[in-house]
Amino acid sequence: MQKIYLYMPFFSDNRPVIICRSVILLLLISLQTAYSQTVQLPFFDDFSTTIGPVPDPRLWVNGGTHINNTFPLNQPSKNVATFDGRTATGLPYDYINQLAYGRTDSLTSRPINLAASQPADSLYLSFFWQARGIGELPDDDDTLMVSFLSKSNQWRVVWKQAGGIRSDVFEQELIAIKDTSFFHAGFQFRFETKGRQSGAFDTWHLDYVYLNKNRRSNDIYTKDIACTRFVSSYLKRYSAMPMRQYKVNPAAEVNDTLRAQMFNLQADANFPEYAWKIEEVLSRRVYYNSPGTAFGTLAPRITGTRQLIFQPITDLTANRAILKFQFSVTTADAIQPNLPGYNLALNDSISTYTILDDFYAYDDGTAEIGADFDQTLGKVAVQYILSKPDSIGAVRFNFSPYFSNPYLKDTTVSGGQYFLLQLLESDKGKPGKTLHQQSIRAEYGKAVNHFKEYALNQNVAIKDTFYVAWTKITQEVIAVGVDKNTPQFADKIFYNNGDTWLPNTTLKGSLMVRPVVATKPSGGTGGPGGVTSTEEPFGEPLVVYPNPTSGILKWNLTGIKYIRIIDMGGREVLSRKVDGQEMNIGNLPANTYLVNFSDGKKNLIHKIVVVN
Repeated sequence: MQKIYLYMPFFSDNRPVIICRSVILLLLISLQTAYSQTVQLPFFDDFSTTIGPVPDPRLWVNGGTHINNTFPLNQPSKNVATFDGRTATGLPYDYINQLAYGRTDSLTSRPINLAASQPADSLYLSFFWQARGIGELPDDDDTLMVSFLSKSNQWRVVWKQAGGIRSDVFEQELIAIKDTSFFHAGFQFRFETKGRQSGAFDTWHLDYVYLNKNRRSNDIYTKDIACTRFVSSYLKRYSAMPMRQYKVNPAAEVNDTLRAQMFNLQADANFPEYAWKIEEVLSRRVYYNSPGTAFGTLAPRITGTRQLIFQPITDLTANRAILKFQFSVTTADAIQPNLPGYNLALNDSISTYTILDDFYAYDDGTAEIGADFDQTLGKVAVQYILSKPDSIGAVRFNFSPYFSNPYLKDTTVSGGQYFLLQLLESDKGKPGKTLHQQSIRAEYGKAVNHFKEYALNQNVAIKDTFYVAWTKITQEVIAVGVDKNTPQFADKIFYNNGDTWLPNTTLKGSLMVRPVVATKPSGGTGGPGGVTSTEEPFGEPLVVYPNPTSGILKWNLTGIKYIRIIDMGGREVLSRKVDGQEMNIGNLPANTYLVNFSDGKKNLIHKIVVVN
């Protein structure tokens, strides 16, 4: 059984809503039609009030960007527009050529009426930009451009930034509008990027876009203090975990301090008050609601950090909880003489959420990159540690569409793309014996940042530490999502080089793989709580010969009762009960296969080559 699992059906300040790609396309078409009218000055958007990944259609015509708060670093306000090599639905612009280069995302303003404007009005467009953030650094020949639409309906590039410059801060630009060819009723400005078109590559981030008259080249300040991001989380060992595991010892599962950041866009130092609130969303119970506290000096163009020290929440009674942590500041930003109609106090708060439900997660729900195995039969495992014995009934994967793979893009393609899913015991802190394994067909889902749930054939009993492992059995790309905002969990990843398991030392982030605790009978267990047994070793190494073979296949171990042969596309081509230590497989086509040897309790897999 396979199903698409849509995680978090509401918007979090720190995570974009997951929306089906078909729904996004329908929304884009309908909203483009609904908001075709001309807008008036001033034009302002810091994206902080945007709900979901799509820019506000009253202000923008979106050409592939997505609104988020997970890709940038040190943003001026919460949420930015990110440009990369993916469409608005999260798919690469080019699925054929992994090195395809050209125009990628764009973000275009709605028509702005400048018919009555003149050079003396001192019109300036300002914005903040950043290359890379925690995405991929644009190369030297990649660009971020700004173009203006003239009276003759021609787009003219007025500003350009080349890639290759890594910075952890946002740069501000101001562009004067003096050319009279831009003073017309249908004026528009456009941000556009050029780079690699095959995925989330060459990333740029845009924030705090402001167009108005009576400005100057040094008009870099705004009467605004904006909340930007959380820099710590409630849970210590995970980003989400099963409620029944959390309740074993809440004090051991949580950090005692939460930290949030804000940015001062004003020209003067400020002393704003700040407050914290903790609420359980489903029951609406408030666990903490602090009064205003003096913030201390916040200098201009400085990011400030404040923290909350709290006790763990222990009196949760339901089987599921969504904890909301909100940080806010008290400002006078609602009154903006230069921005009538805009309330900049709307960015004075930020929230993050912690899920206590039926699954484990290290990631925050968004994939910044995808990670693939560099060889056939490459194996990766992720470690999880239980607070008490439990059983696992399913595993959720995020497969990120970064490369060409028609088997994942189109599920109607014959054969599909398969991998071997395993649950492993721990052996002295590394992956050990196999508890369970089955062949899985990998698929992209119909949503951005989706998780695909794969139910296990039977619930698997786990004592304490276990590993979710998977093996790619073809050379086709299967990219598992990587959350680069959680590098503290990078040590939970292990790789197998063919001889031994090695700890991860290169990938800085967490893999988006989520084991689900069993809540009902599954597979062929026949009753509640049915589980697989723990395997014991065969006692000696398995030897399979001759290999390659043209007919008879032999093995050295006694006690083998069942043979399953799987081709490199993941399809089972032969399943047979055996009595002895050999079997004729001469009727199989010449090919490479995986053979599963089982004595009814234990399994070993061996690769063979059949020749005719």
